Amino acid sequence: MRFRWAIIGLTLFYSAYTLLAPGEDNKWSLDNYKENIHLGLDLRGGVFMKLEVDLADALDQYLEEQAGTIKGSLEGDKFTVASAVHDFDSQSVTLHSVASTEYPDTLKRIKEIYGNWTVTRTGDNITLRLHETAKKAIEEGAITQTVKKIQQRVDELGVTEPVINRTLGSNRIIVELAGADDDQRVRQIVQEPGQLEWRLAVRGASQAATPEELQRNAGNVPPGAKMVHFVDEARGSDYYMYLQEVMLTASHVSDVSVTRDERGLPAVSIVLNRAGGQIMHTNSGSNVGNQLAIVLDGIGISAPVINSQLSERFIIQGSFSQQEVEDLVIKIKSGSLPAKVVVLQSRKIGPTLGRDAIKSGTMSAVWGLALVVVFIVVYYRVAGLFALASLALNLPLIMAMLSGIGAVLTLPGVAGFILTIGMAVDANVLIFERIREELRSGTMPKNAVDVGYKSAFVTIMDANITTFLAAFCLYLMGEGPIKGFAIMLMIGIVCSIFTAVFCSRTFFLQYIKRRSSAKTLSIWPLWASKSPGSD
Repeated sequence: MRFRWAIIGLTLFYSAYTLLAPGEDNKWSLDNYKENIHLGLDLRGGVFMKLEVDLADALDQYLEEQAGTIKGSLEGDKFTVASAVHDFDSQSVTLHSVASTEYPDTLKRIKEIYGNWTVTRTGDNITLRLHETAKKAIEEGAITQTVKKIQQRVDELGVTEPVINRTLGSNRIIVELAGADDDQRVRQIVQEPGQLEWRLAVRGASQAATPEELQRNAGNVPPGAKMVHFVDEARGSDYYMYLQEVMLTASHVSDVSVTRDERGLPAVSIVLNRAGGQIMHTNSGSNVGNQLAIVLDGIGISAPVINSQLSERFIIQGSFSQQEVEDLVIKIKSGSLPAKVVVLQSRKIGPTLGRDAIKSGTMSAVWGLALVVVFIVVYYRVAGLFALASLALNLPLIMAMLSGIGAVLTLPGVAGFILTIGMAVDANVLIFERIREELRSGTMPKNAVDVGYKSAFVTIMDANITTFLAAFCLYLMGEGPIKGFAIMLMIGIVCSIFTAVFCSRTFFLQYIKRRSSAKTLSIWPLWASKSPGSD
């Protein structure tokens, strides 16, 4: 018995500690449960978004990045490559004027290095095409990485318990940010690619005010060059330039922070990793006098002239506000999105619905609990009180487990919580009816209780396990409200089994221990005549 009471005591301690644990202020208070129980979007209000990952853009970005990477890798392997051009329509990368003094058979060597590509030669040019399996892997990876990077960006915003899930079997993502109030900023943080690049300018191709003028004046532009639009509102400049392949990306950044430039304006401090620093050191040293462009999400920020060899530390400056700099730091830290994200649906949900739902849900729970109390006491008398004591343990334990696993309480979760009030008593009803059967057959109260619990246990477990599995399938397959209901149902089932089978039996054993010589048991309805084994 001591062991049983110790388990119940630990359960109560866990529930109280989890629900009342101090927050950031490190103060214990009865009101802490309001912070420890995380309310979902429908109860607290916030921002809801349905996003879609552009898989075609994922392949396009991958091919463009691989064009520069393959060219640089081959040049490091003692190849000479005039240029590398990616083509989305054929999903290929073409290397122009490939030669090597180290490898007589350049085609064979490139096939050995890039086994995931179909490699063919046309004159001095070599073309690499993606395998079909590689395309599927790139698309799947793009969706997974987008979910992960959006999660990292949202975490930087300080939103409590964000819900970011991929819709099963599709390229769509559901974002629910309870408590968020600036939906425009959330939209920018979630949707903007955050694709930061450093590109060298094409030598001899000066800047121009319009794309048409740039094309007329550029002369012979090498393959793989990209026309980029530069906008600097602070300096009032708006022009176009041709840039070479990508030299560095945000993946080469090891540290990023908010700082100020020489004019005292907000700027971004960049520290490159070892590989990025080496690339910057080598390329800047051989391109003194040329311009190095900084491109964010396809728009040029600035293109300063390289006056000397650069190191791994520098700043990005432009016409940024303080919030724009902070958001840029968030995007660089999380990394660029591997594909464009399209916002299919976006809405801001006010807390009014949540307050009404909590109020009506509380009233429903109170009325449901009151009806259960009346029924169980009238129909089972003292045994019913044991069931109610178990129910009293069940309710805070459910909320503590919900808080402990970091789950969010949603409106369907409130419905699931109310449902567990009835389910928590259901197991006791099965046990009590089995005990009554034993008492009718003349079994002594202590033995009737033992047999009642043992014989009903299999039925209770069978019913609850099947319900738990159904709830688990809802959790895996469902989204949003369905998931909230499934979580609450699974937690309620686990807690109900513990309180109904373990806790109520402990109360019964203690009751019988104090009345060891009694030959009666208070378990019959108030209106029933005395039956065998009853008071």
